[in-house]
Amino acid sequence: MHHKFYFFIVILFLPVKIFSAYYTMLDTNIVKEGGIIKVKIYSNKLLQAAEVEFNKNSYPVFFVNYDKNNKEFIYSAIIPIPLDYTGKKILIIKIMSDNVKTEKQEKIIVKKLKAGKSNITTGKISKESLEDLTIANKSIAKLQEKITSAMFTLPFVLPVDGIITSEFGVSRIYNKGQAKWRHKGIDIFAEKGTPVKAVNNGIIVGAYYTDIHGNMVIINHGAGIYSFYF
Repeated sequence: MHHKFYFFIVILFLPVKIFSAYYTMLDTNIVKEGGIIKVKIYSNKLLQAAEVEFNKNSYPVFFVNYDKNNKEFIYSAIIPIPLDYTGKKILIIKIMSDNVKTEKQEKIIVKKLKAGKSNITTGKISKESLEDLTIANKSIAKLQEKITSAMFTLPFVLPVDGIITSEFGVSRIYNKGQAKWRHKGIDIFAEKGTPVKAVNNGIIVGAYYTDIHGNMVIINHGAGIYSFYF
């Protein structure tokens, strides 16, 4: 006696919704004070909005390009790490897609920058000099308020070929403690007449003289990044 088996295949056609998916990548989770963290976001759809929150500040995320091979939209943000800001921190990536807000947290470890100290004698620092410094720095900060689309490409370069005489982050002590702060730039020694180039693509937003900083040029590279030449 032969038994016959019948197989019934039921195919259901259900409505399919293409869900928005994204993932994020950091170039590192361990960084030194005064450094940067590069954040990249990859999404199968255009994002409605995105930003990165760190140290109680919000930083914009910019569209970079579309990867045809992987069918992904690529976004990027560069997050600055302040000097004197160390320890375990939290970086928050906020994204809106398909009218849905999502957040992703990343643990960041900020290590101490090993920078030396320099003692500088200038003579007595007058009250007028400090007032001039405050006015000049407020003027510079005003020029940095505008955030435009990114115009730069990585990496950045040094503006001049020469000898570095003072590294970034060095503690500068003036007149045996009358004033002190961390050096937020790099000093480069070069012969007079040596060409100076911009560290990257950008637009000049300021070029003038101040009694405190001397001749000065400020370049906007976009994405909230500026470079200064004193």
